[in-house]
Parts: sequence; structure tokens; C-alpha cells
Amino acid sequence: MFKLRLPVFIFCGYISTTPAFAQTGQPSPGHPDTIVITASRSPLAKANIGSSITIISREQIERRQARYVTDLLRAVPGFSVSQSGTTGSQTQVRVRGAEANQVLVLIDGVRANDPAVGDEFRWELLSTGNIERIEIVRGPQSSLWGSDAVAAVVQIITRNGGKTPALGGYAESGSYSTLNAGLQGTAGGDRWSLGFGLEKLDTDGTNISRSGGERDDSSLTTISLSGRFQPVDALALDLGMRRVDSYSQFDPVDFFTTGLPTDGDRATDSRQTYLYGDTTLATRGGRLVHHLAARYLDTTNRNLADGAQNSSTGSERMTTTWQSDLQLGENLLSLGLERERTQFSQRGEIGFGDPNQDQETTVNSVFTDIQGRSIDRLTWLLSARYDNYSDFENALTGRLSLAWRLTDATRIRASMGTGQKTPTFTERFGFFPGQFIGNPRLKPEKSTSFEIGIDQSMLNDTLDVQLTLYNQDLEDEINGFVFDPDTFMFTAQNMSDSSSRKGVELSATLEWTENLELGAAYTFTDAVQPDDQGNDIREFRRPRHAGSLSANYRLLAERANITLTADYGGTQTDIFFPPFPAPSEIVPLDSYWLVDLTAGYAVNRNINVYARLTNLLDEDYEQVYGYRTPGRSGYFGVRLKFGQ
Repeated sequence: MFKLRLPVFIFCGYISTTPAFAQTGQPSPGHPDTIVITASRSPLAKANIGSSITIISREQIERRQARYVTDLLRAVPGFSVSQSGTTGSQTQVRVRGAEANQVLVLIDGVRANDPAVGDEFRWELLSTGNIERIEIVRGPQSSLWGSDAVAAVVQIITRNGGKTPALGGYAESGSYSTLNAGLQGTAGGDRWSLGFGLEKLDTDGTNISRSGGERDDSSLTTISLSGRFQPVDALALDLGMRRVDSYSQFDPVDFFTTGLPTDGDRATDSRQTYLYGDTTLATRGGRLVHHLAARYLDTTNRNLADGAQNSSTGSERMTTTWQSDLQLGENLLSLGLERERTQFSQRGEIGFGDPNQDQETTVNSVFTDIQGRSIDRLTWLLSARYDNYSDFENALTGRLSLAWRLTDATRIRASMGTGQKTPTFTERFGFFPGQFIGNPRLKPEKSTSFEIGIDQSMLNDTLDVQLTLYNQDLEDEINGFVFDPDTFMFTAQNMSDSSSRKGVELSATLEWTENLELGAAYTFTDAVQPDDQGNDIREFRRPRHAGSLSANYRLLAERANITLTADYGGTQTDIFFPPFPAPSEIVPLDSYWLVDLTAGYAVNRNINVYARLTNLLDEDYEQVYGYRTPGRSGYFGVRLKFGQ
């Protein structure tokens, strides 16, 4: 609620955790031996993790024909998506009632949250074309990954090379003059592999504002490359690059008459580049594995008014990491050192003050992670991390996770830990001259969280149910809208009272028949924070009730597939700022159902045709007050695959 939302290139080095990380062919997401790389500093089986885990496979992505990752996240327990209008518009994701910049996103291990936009990840720039798998670990993971991992970590694993040549692609068209196409290819041998991906999406979009008829168009181009070289069994080198170029129009707010968005020529032009490199060396017969990695992030966000640039923000983040993994019997000990330097730049017209600035912060970290697997049917994970910051109070975080296989059908899990989120560059150094001043005395936000859950398989393993209860308290939350009586401007300040987030997550999948699979998910979220008088109030844009229903049916000897999904967003609140001098208002956002239908047919082993209908009920809904979302839409496409 209190985060400042700001208008908006990356060479990066990524640390994988073992040579197996970059390999393809992971087990099926529903299999108990599914390998997870995000819940620890080294891969381990999903059944040995005490935290809540959700895995979205490439098969599931293609089944739903989702173009954006956020279309898939709506069905994940604990997740809430807020989109400010049409395709390509600013999109925020909140998990378990936390803020949008308290969810860490990793792309092939690269920290992808953008320091130039308040440390939020720009979800509107994440398409699904070259994604192989998505891993989601809920709960605080700062002891593993540092700042921002307060409520969850979302790891995007892109498609990479294989040992045999393969080529694939797709093309689709549909509503709002949308054109979307992609191409992927791989090549390799016994000691090397290469992969590439290219995706282009253009749409005329829809009108964001409640009035007028101007469409807000967007375009998105994503290019990715990856390579793996293994000259000997004990030595491997992984390299990769991802480049994103985007353009999206939006409507400005009418501050003088309505306080709502109105037609206008405003746009954001952005570039992001991710590069990663990881060298892995195994010694002592594989019992001791060393990793040396570098990561680099560079983002540029240009804000345009009537076709001309009026401001811009940018960031660079360089991360170098050393990690060693030591096998101790069945247990595994990981130790590591990390250094990260982040730079922030801002450019704009000089008016009441000079907005141009360049700032820099650094952090040196040491971490340890232990996988305890020597006790039959019980796995415990213990991790700790110490972050030494140049500009903020240092942070010590930890986590304990337990997973107990009570029987082959029942698993009890529990996790408790702490998380931390450093102040943003705006909160620390300021952004709007003459209006907002930074606060050099800010402390990182700190959270303490615990959860307990049960995973139960029933009806001869045809029904799987997961139930989780969680509670999180956030201290030193930063209010980015505090009036400073000494300067008559606004600033940021740590709050003295704590915020509370607690809830229930329930999900189930049922193989009704050999051809029909059903799924359901429900989330109850109770997220409150104190107001100026110390009274608890409901946090904005967090529905108390949310859920999802799905049905997937295979027919014609499994050559055809039909998927029906229905995502529910419950009633929630937002804040509205009417024209001065009227005070701000808390306004309701109505509940809605988003019903999508997709169908695909394999003409042969190389050609697949598909169709997708979205928002079948033509719901008129808003996820951000005053910003309209698209109505009923339809798309048709063809997918080609050659080789493996």
C-alpha cells in the first residue's frame, strides 16, 4: 500500500547450483521425485521441501496457450494479479498479501526485479514463448536469495539446447489486431549444446480509460540464447543471454477534473538484457562441487509524452558469487560468498528542481545452506545469510524447513523463516525534486513467517490435495507518503507498528478418467496494516477470497485437447485520489470470473493447430480503480515442431 509506484538492459551472470541445473528433461511436475532448484542452493526433490511449491511445466503452458506468465499465476494459490488496463499495461503480482516488490523473480537464476521501478518485476514484459518451466516457492527465502524474497520466489527457467538438432515455432492472430509469433531451435553433441529463442508480440490493444475510444497499443520482442560446454565430466560452463524490447501506451490521469485515466498519448519504451555465466568444477569424485558465477543487470525505461521523451530511469546490477557444495554422507552443505553492486540513474527536465541523479549501493553477503537427508522419511533444510549493506542497516536472515513423509500417501511439511526488503532508490535518495525527498536513515523491512501444510494422495493416487496455513508479520514497513513539516515535502519513513498477513491455501487435482483431469484452488487472505490512528485496515488490491477451477479433456486418441479454466478474483479495495482539495477515498473493486477456453489438435507429429477464447463471459471488471480491462477475445494459431 505504501510503496511508490514509478513510471518506468541486462548483462548478467547467473549462479546455477549443480551441473544438472542446465539439463533438460525434468520429471513430470506431479511426480514426487520432481527436482526443484529454487527452494535450496542445490537441487533437491520436491517431496523433501517443507515450503509450499508450485511447478508449471511447458506442457501446462502449451495446454492453456497463455501468452503472459501472469495468465498462469492467477490460478496459483496465494497469488493476486493487478493489471492496469490492456495487454502490455503495468502489471503487479502480490503473494500472500505482501507488496509487489516483496516477491523476488529469477530468470535462469538472474535477479530480475528492476531497481529503476521501485524493485518491482515488470510482469507485463514476461511472455511464455521460450519458457520451459516455472518454479514457485512461497514463504520468505531471503536466507537463500537476499532482499525482495519476503513472500515468495518465482524462478523462470528458459528452454535450452539438447544433444540433437530441433526446430520449432508458432504463429497466431486474433482480437485487437494481435499478431504473435515465435521460433525456437537447439543443437548439440555429447559435450556441448546450444539453444535460441525469438518471440514477437504486437497488438492494437483496447482503451484503458472508462471514457473515450483511443486504443493503447503495445509490442514486445524477446530474444534468448544459451550454451553449455563440458570438456570433461568434472568441468562445465553455462552461458546465456536474454534481451527484451518493449513499447506500451497508457492513458494519463486527469488530476484536475475526474482524477481518473483519460485518453492521451503517453507511452513507455523499455529495454532489458540478461546475460549469465557459471563455471562448475566437481572434485573428490563429485563430493565437492565449486561454482564461480557472474550476473549483470541493465535496464532502461524511457517515458514518452506526445511522442517525445520527458524522463527516464535505468539501473545496472553486477553480482559475483562463489559457492561450494560438500556431500556429507546423505547430507549436503553449501557455503558461499556474494558481492552485488547496483547503480541507479534518472534523467528528466529541470523544473522546480533538478531530477537528474546517479546513485550506487553495494552489498557483501555470506550464506550457508544445509540439506539434512540422513533421517528416514524426514528431510530438514537449514539456511542462514548475512548481508552487509553500504547504505542500509545490515540484515541477518534464516530459514528452517521440515518435510516428513508420514506414509507413501501423506506428507506433513512445515517452514519458518525471516525475510528482508531493502529501501528502494527512490525511498533512499528521492525522485521528485521539490516534492519528495529521500530518507538516508531508512532500515530494511523485516518479516517473520511460518507455515504448516499437508499433502495427501487418495483414491489410488488419482486425487492429490494440498492444504497450507500461514502467518507473516512485517516490521519496519516503509511508508513512502509521509509529510515532512520541516521541508513541506513528502518523504519515506519506517512505520513503528507491524502489518499482519495470514491465510489458507488449498489446491487439488483429480484424474477423473484416463482422459479427464480436474483441478481447483482456493485462497483466503487476511492482510491488514495500521492506519494513522493505529487501527488495522485491510490492505489494498488483496482480495480476501480468490480461486480457480480447471478441466482438461483429451480425445481422439489424445491427438486433441480441450482445456476450460475459470479464475475468480474476489472483492477488494483500492485507493482513489480525486482532484485537489478533496481527500483520498477507499473504493471497492467488484469480484469477477475470468473464463478461458482453449483447444488444440495434432494434425501430425509436426503440426498442431489451436484456438483460444478468453474472458468468455465478457466480464466488465477492473483490477486497478479506473482502468478498464479487455472483454471477450479470440485467437487462432499453428505450432510446428521438427526434430526431437
